[in-house]
Amino acid sequence: MFGPIRAVAVDDEPGHLLSITTGLSTIGIPCMGYWYDRDTSELRPPPPEGGLPYLRLLFTDLNLAELGGVPDTSVLWAAVVSVLKQIVSKDSGPYLLVFWTRVGAKAAEVKEMLYARAEQLEGVPCPIDVLEMSKAQFLVEPPRGKDFDEGLREFYAALHANIDRLKEAVGAAVATNATLNAVSAWETRAADAAALAVNEVHRCASTDEQDPAKIGESLTRVVAKIAAAAAGSAAAQAEPARAVDAGMLDILVDQFGSSVDAPEYKAMVAAAIGPTLDGEITFGDNVAMHAELNTFFHVDRQIATARSWDRGVVVPARPPMNGNVLGFNARELLGSEFLFPPELFPEAERDGVRALLQEFRPAAEVVLIELGADCDHAQDHDRTRRYLVGLEVPQQFIRLARAPDNGGLRNGALEMLGPWKINDVPTYLLVSCRRFWTWQRREPPPVHAVRYRLRASVVDKLLHRYSAWSSRPGIIEFR
Repeated sequence: MFGPIRAVAVDDEPGHLLSITTGLSTIGIPCMGYWYDRDTSELRPPPPEGGLPYLRLLFTDLNLAELGGVPDTSVLWAAVVSVLKQIVSKDSGPYLLVFWTRVGAKAAEVKEMLYARAEQLEGVPCPIDVLEMSKAQFLVEPPRGKDFDEGLREFYAALHANIDRLKEAVGAAVATNATLNAVSAWETRAADAAALAVNEVHRCASTDEQDPAKIGESLTRVVAKIAAAAAGSAAAQAEPARAVDAGMLDILVDQFGSSVDAPEYKAMVAAAIGPTLDGEITFGDNVAMHAELNTFFHVDRQIATARSWDRGVVVPARPPMNGNVLGFNARELLGSEFLFPPELFPEAERDGVRALLQEFRPAAEVVLIELGADCDHAQDHDRTRRYLVGLEVPQQFIRLARAPDNGGLRNGALEMLGPWKINDVPTYLLVSCRRFWTWQRREPPPVHAVRYRLRASVVDKLLHRYSAWSSRPGIIEFR
């Protein structure tokens, strides 16, 4: 409810754990502490099922099993791997692993083994970097011979005397990875912007209600009014969560932009990507990486709640949608609308093109792309829903969609989008601006499943292309 956990500390000694969690929280890094039970090799309290997906900083004692002498590297590694499997989600992004330890001599060896045996993590991502920080200078001896409250007061008093040194040490550790430092700062700005947006809404509510005890009621009315204004009363009543998002996003964007010129943030970003921007940016596989990046910017794959008539959804034109529901056989458009026939290719290439077409046809996915105006979806009135017809073309079959002489498309009404990563394959989407389908019933079209949803900028581009094609001028003339 109050934000994701981004920093975690793990230790088998409760006093050590309290030291690092209190220290991190005091210097502005809210931290969750997990006690490592040496008897069971489990964490207390148990981490969430599936781990933490938004983790950015993980402090852990290296010698969790408290082995005497010089511990064996593989034993230390095994304990660290056990902790990572319990805490880090398979969907996690970049995180920094810091060995908070008194056996620093083994830290480099465990780091090397962690990367060399990455498959042992079973899908859990490796840390973006592994650092070591000595815990000895920050530990506080537990008071002895005193009652709990008195001892705890003495413990905290001694602990806070070390805060400045701890802040300096943690800052130095985090700053060693400039990129993680920059993206974590970006996340913090986003969280701050959301909090500032809520503060602004609360300020607005405070101007409407003079009785401090009733400001909460005023806040409810203000949030409801924002939702109704953004989505319309009927749509807000039907989908209040979506309506609140629609209204709050504008405030969020404004607040987010207000911190972009902060000198500290600008310095972080410049240190992280400045040198890379000076030259040409290339990847190991440019096509695959560009498909990943295009997918990130153009395609929304979080479709668990998407309906078949939401803006920009892409749905398959196959049963139960094909045939009688569509009013036409979508697969017949493969040859008539989207792909070039083998006869148009040079004679020496025709057999290969025929074989490629024969391989593509059985798995070809004809789709429908919802193309409603943003204002129509915001107000959610009953209306005719319009879908353009498209064809997904995997990279290996793109030759079929390109003219053999100049690389053009089959006709002037086609728009090619992508490549995107669809089912882990770089794929293009061919969209016809002259082939469309409409739906006028009051319930969503009966589709097998929503494949993905195009982001607003891509839908706007298609709308512009569709309107330009549909309204292209023509005259009657005789020659």
